[in-house]
Amino acid sequence: MVAEDTRYRVLLVEDNKLDQMAFTRFVNSRKLPYDYIVAGSVSEAQHILGSAQFDIVISDYSLGDGTALNILESVKNVPVIVITGAGDEEVVTSAWKAGAHDYLPKDLERNYLKAIPRTIENAIKHKNMEEALDRKQKNLEAIFDATPVGMLLADENMNITHVNHAIRQMVRRGDPEIVDQQIGNALGCVNCMCGGRQCGHGPACAACVFRGTVKGVLDSGQSVHDVEIHSTFGIDGKETPLWVRMSAEPVIIDGHRYVVAAVDDITERRKAEQKLQLVEDRYRTIFENSAVAITMADEQERLISWNRFTETLLGMSREDLYLRPVESLYTVEEWKRIRACNVRQKGMQHHLETRMTRKDGRVIDVDISLSVLKNSGGKATGSIGVIRDISERKQAELKQAKLLKEVENVNQELNDFASIVSHDLKAPLRGVKTLANWILTDYSDKLDENGTEQINLLSSQVDWMYQLIDGVLEYSRVGRVKEEKVWVNLNELIPKIVEMVSPPENIAITVKSDLPVVMCEQTRITQVFQNLLSNAIKYMNKPQGRVEVGCVEQEGFWKFSVADNGPGIDEKYFDKIFKIFQTLSPRDKSESTGVGLTIIKKIVELYGGRIWLESKVGEGSTFFFTLPKQETLMSEPKLEVQMAC
Repeated sequence: MVAEDTRYRVLLVEDNKLDQMAFTRFVNSRKLPYDYIVAGSVSEAQHILGSAQFDIVISDYSLGDGTALNILESVKNVPVIVITGAGDEEVVTSAWKAGAHDYLPKDLERNYLKAIPRTIENAIKHKNMEEALDRKQKNLEAIFDATPVGMLLADENMNITHVNHAIRQMVRRGDPEIVDQQIGNALGCVNCMCGGRQCGHGPACAACVFRGTVKGVLDSGQSVHDVEIHSTFGIDGKETPLWVRMSAEPVIIDGHRYVVAAVDDITERRKAEQKLQLVEDRYRTIFENSAVAITMADEQERLISWNRFTETLLGMSREDLYLRPVESLYTVEEWKRIRACNVRQKGMQHHLETRMTRKDGRVIDVDISLSVLKNSGGKATGSIGVIRDISERKQAELKQAKLLKEVENVNQELNDFASIVSHDLKAPLRGVKTLANWILTDYSDKLDENGTEQINLLSSQVDWMYQLIDGVLEYSRVGRVKEEKVWVNLNELIPKIVEMVSPPENIAITVKSDLPVVMCEQTRITQVFQNLLSNAIKYMNKPQGRVEVGCVEQEGFWKFSVADNGPGIDEKYFDKIFKIFQTLSPRDKSESTGVGLTIIKKIVELYGGRIWLESKVGEGSTFFFTLPKQETLMSEPKLEVQMAC
């Protein structure tokens, strides 16, 4: 059939008027898409061919001033259909040899005209194929010498007529040693194997695979591709083993049969493939011996590949798993949850924790990483799943959650206990304090100086005990009672703390450097600075006291300091002062409970820092503590605060 929009330019060479008229009537009656011109002789046809182009030429064999053979000589790259009324086999043969595409014998009823449309179609198709092949041949000729792949041309006697530079380089031979030689001899092949068949060892081996390949192409007229040959070549006087890949195409050049062969040295590729195979074997070993299950599913979500651990994890055999729907490995609820993720449609990697069902019905907790496989068109073709058994981890998490709940309950009980104890202990103390005050008031005239002193000592001990209970309660709350973490600008907080501690006029508190903004519980950071500043003020023994607050950066931390010029602390007490209830002054001469520094240490360590001091007796003390910088920001404005009260 001819496409509706395709028209062919046809030249009819016919000296018989009736045949001319019959062709015209046939084309018009069939409404054939031919734009045709009629020539009545060879000379007229040659003249027309010199000025016009045609898709097809239809020529009677016998013409007044010549034959169709003359037309064939004048036509280049245009199919010629020969019409003959003689029916002579010699005529047909001569037409074929001259290059005619086809011939049609004339009959009395001119039924041969009915065969013309199909013959034209076949001829033009054949021409297009020949043109494509011709373009291919021309392209090969254009790149013949420049191509990095070895190219050679062998004639119908299987002698080499032409080779390119790559061939000469491969076998280290010049044209005189190659041209007019049988292909195996020309390449210097002394031993080769192809498909397990090994040829004889010699320059004129009758079983030469190279020669056999070329002969097969010549005999069949069919091309061969990618024949891989392992051969030993005589190169520079040495026998050198090479892997080559040979492809061969039959061609007609000047009416003679030839074979164009590409001989590519693939030795390095084969070595690389061997290395790749080793790598693949290693990865296959890793795949098979992996301690996690690895599965591959096709586009229908059926298992097509898995490693041994998958069988162990699910308690299933190869027969159980092959082409098994992935859905059957999950509970109904879990599969609905997985499908809701819509991994294949979204085309992404996905990670989830779910539950799978073993062959024995036991449900196990697993962690799955899913990756979608897609083709070049973006269509999902399958998926890969990496599955880890997390049953033990889940059990540990349940135990941990249970323990955390128990700890939470214990903390709550401790909190309640501390509050109750605080209340129950403070009530009697308040009673003792009140009774002592009443005794001093009601019996002041009856108490001598020694009695009054003892009542006052009792009252001060009650006050100390009251503070001690408050300290214990506060210490127990650190780390248990949580408040929201906020960004705290210490440049703004420190002046407020200074106001709270109310230093006397002879003590000056100075902020010497810019302080950072820290993410913390504001109450806790306030406790730290308030306790340190209060201690510096409380134990100051100089007429003009100085307290300095500073901060420097140090390896991922902020290092804060609170320094004073007070009495100083002996090095042997550096550890003692951070322990609860430990003070350096006698109990009856100090208002300290020994809890403040313990609370500071606990707060700082909860934030991932540490606290220490440097001190010399008589010169003063510097308390240092650090906070991680991950949760801090430096404030923008730099300011220096000087406060003296």
